[in-house]
Amino acid sequence: MTRVWVTRVTEMVDAGFSAAVASRLTGRDLTGERPVGVDQTHESVIVAEEVVVKWLHPAVPAPHPGAELLAYLTSQGYTSMPTFIGVVEHDDLVRAIVTEYIPNSLDGWDWFVDDVDAWLRGELEFDVLVGWARRMGEMIAELHTVLGGLQRSSVATRTYHARAVDLLHEAMRIVEGDEGRTLRALEAPIQKALEPLRTDRQLGAHRIHGDLHAGQFLRSGDRLYLNDFDGNPLTDDTERRLPQSPMVDMASLLQSIDHVGRIVVKRRHPDREADVSRFITAGIQAALAAYEARHAVDRPVLRSLRVSQELHEYHYAAAHLPRWMYVPDAAMPALLAAR
Repeated sequence: MTRVWVTRVTEMVDAGFSAAVASRLTGRDLTGERPVGVDQTHESVIVAEEVVVKWLHPAVPAPHPGAELLAYLTSQGYTSMPTFIGVVEHDDLVRAIVTEYIPNSLDGWDWFVDDVDAWLRGELEFDVLVGWARRMGEMIAELHTVLGGLQRSSVATRTYHARAVDLLHEAMRIVEGDEGRTLRALEAPIQKALEPLRTDRQLGAHRIHGDLHAGQFLRSGDRLYLNDFDGNPLTDDTERRLPQSPMVDMASLLQSIDHVGRIVVKRRHPDREADVSRFITAGIQAALAAYEARHAVDRPVLRSLRVSQELHEYHYAAAHLPRWMYVPDAAMPALLAAR
């Protein structure tokens, strides 16, 4: 892993500092900076339209879980991601992760939503739309093939059951209003859906992406890149380094295809819910079939993990992003009703 050590870091990144770091890591003189916004955990700066310097707020004790994955994938020749360039460290803390910038790219909360919208308006063929979901499944199958050699282990299904039940109880406590009442009314079917996890079975495990959703797929032209390997933002760095069942990634991916559809209904086509449901079903089936072409999947366990993922979405919305609550409020009943 390529590192650059700095002697000082401020909470707000000074002008020119990102370019200096990028230049040192690439060995080339890069100039010109363009901020691309700040979210809850980082601030990203594009340098010379070639490099992204993602400053972490707060910094993470070295080694950073995401940087570990990027370095490993790079060593294995994995190319379906922006090129990993290196990290910035100071006082045994990782302050920034530096990667290739993919020009003219959008993440899946933009391009996939736009594509569903285009299909509904008759401007995109349904097979093309569903084909993107299939490619996402293929990419994760490839990712898990590569990551299968990293920290190979096993994990008990009861671990996931206990976590899901904790999420359920916490979500029922903190989700308010109509959504909270709907969730509490679903407690019994949710508990039933989690039953396949309440066993002593051991699942194969290894390092996984850990925060896999449509927004992590960048599209530029006709190519997809997988992005942001930092892991679940609601867990600590130690937990992010633990081996997990790859079905956790798949559960998250499949539910995010559902979430793309919920966004389209909410924001653009509230009168086309039935049509969007057709897309959700076909997209999930396509992604899963593509994945199963390379990896065995226990479908009852996967369904339970998908329910657990929706409980995570309730918790995330209540704690961090209330405007997201409509997504699990629609997705959970649909998942429980699906055969």
